[in-house]
Amino acid sequence: MYGEKQAVILAGGKGTRLKSVSGNLPKPMVPVLGKPLLLHLIEQCVKYDILNIHLLISYRSEVIKKYFGNGSQYGVSIQYHTEMIPRGTAGALLDITDKLNEQFFVMYGDTYFDVELDKLWAFHQYKKGDATLFIHPNDHPKDSDLVEVDEEKIIKAIHIYPHANQWRRNLVNAALYIIKRTSLAGFELSSDRPDIAKHLFPSMVESGKTLFGYISTEYIKDMGTPERLKRVEKDISSGKVQSLSYKNRKKALFLDRDGVINREVDHLSSPEKFELLDGVGNAIRQANLSGILVVVVTNQPVIARGELSKAGLREIHNKMDTLLGQEGAYIDGLYYCPHHPDSGYDGEIAELKIECDCRKPNVSLFQLASEELNISMEDSWIVGDSTGDMLAAKQAGLKGILVKTGYAGKDGKYVCKPDFVANNLGSAVDLVMKVLEK
Repeated sequence: MYGEKQAVILAGGKGTRLKSVSGNLPKPMVPVLGKPLLLHLIEQCVKYDILNIHLLISYRSEVIKKYFGNGSQYGVSIQYHTEMIPRGTAGALLDITDKLNEQFFVMYGDTYFDVELDKLWAFHQYKKGDATLFIHPNDHPKDSDLVEVDEEKIIKAIHIYPHANQWRRNLVNAALYIIKRTSLAGFELSSDRPDIAKHLFPSMVESGKTLFGYISTEYIKDMGTPERLKRVEKDISSGKVQSLSYKNRKKALFLDRDGVINREVDHLSSPEKFELLDGVGNAIRQANLSGILVVVVTNQPVIARGELSKAGLREIHNKMDTLLGQEGAYIDGLYYCPHHPDSGYDGEIAELKIECDCRKPNVSLFQLASEELNISMEDSWIVGDSTGDMLAAKQAGLKGILVKTGYAGKDGKYVCKPDFVANNLGSAVDLVMKVLEK
């Protein structure tokens, strides 16, 4: 009768922090633009043929049961599991595993999202892991659980906040998962109220289970406080949520790194020398809030020259993510060219000393970003400090903004006139916003 895809929705929250706007409603029933959040989630499930729903309920469970019934009027089949004694999210989930399919989604009743769940499902099936976590950059990584992945998207560690004086990549566990049921067998968690994110997943990683991170720029946000609820409603009303849907072509700001985001240091090769330029965090945050993707594309010949390893470069970028996160800003994507065409350096990496199509002003990295993030090139911009950046803009069909920081276009490598000139990244973002408002 119903499709084989199945979702478990954790809907037992009291919503204590939302009482000023919700009264004594259970958290999943708090209205978002006049409609209970839980209904939004169920409608998302229906949209992607996830018609078998298990609701884990507790506080004022009768309110939820009365509203949704057996789910038939919404096109789903709902089974309720009422938790009498709080067992934590992991405990509640483990208690019902014998009633679940071999593969199932897990969603949270205090999280609003607009995500192409079929793409997430396809990723999980292709990777054949024990679990897949939806992860993304956000504007408050300092109080979020950060996920460390390798180049194959395998999760190597989950770093529970707080993150004391450590550079971490801004990839946050966004509380949307697909889990393989048999992978949960035998887990006995020591906490009285074990949490899926803080206890179950770290235990799975430590025990050798294979978890994958699905990285996306789609909209997903916890709305568990009045401030976050207002922001979610504003994002829906402004069109930001829809603009970030993978189905829609997106506007993007492609940023060069050195001289635009951080102070120019010839052949930067250590995190200690990385320093954000003044105003960069606020400028990137402004773009984040508007729904414009921020994508860094940078030449890093220090890799080919043997002056910096890929791990060392990752540490530099972790520092960039951390410093931006401290200012409420984030990067949606980062692409770098490790090559260099000239030989003759001590310690150089021979296989990287090539003429490539990814080193700016060549445009393959921009094309790759466009494909992966569904970016509309004609509606997007490059902000750079060199003539190479401006030539890349022309060749990629982007609008080029030359900033007066870094090399300020005085590198002399190419003859290429920018479309616009701005004092710095902040001025460049202001310029873009004014153009978009017309």
